[in-house]
Amino acid sequence: MKRVILASAFAAAMALGLPSAADAKVSIGVFFGSPHYDYRVGPGYVYRDGYGWYQPSYSSYRGRLSCGEAKRHIRSQGFKNVDTVECNGRTYTFEATRRGRDYTLYVNSRTGRISRS
Repeated sequence: MKRVILASAFAAAMALGLPSAADAKVSIGVFFGSPHYDYRVGPGYVYRDGYGWYQPSYSSYRGRLSCGEAKRHIRSQGFKNVDTVECNGRTYTFEATRRGRDYTLYVNSRTGRISRS
């Protein structure tokens, strides 16, 4: 019953020439790297001519974690006996123990996110 009423209302709106949601004008900008805004988001934002407001400290190309920082991060999550397997590239690999079980851990070198296997 609800579907019939909704379909009838939609058909009536279309017959009267009322604008539908598809008639809305939308402007989409695609930026790679630091996000830019049309307005000043906060006190640390700077205006860049032709782009808009951005935060200079934000960068998608921030530095990587060192191998030692990644190891300390793993230890802070409750893992013991952390051994380094590889500390090159985007993903660092470690072996560690937690609650008597052995894990191979992968750490994203940019974000510090830990994945287990």
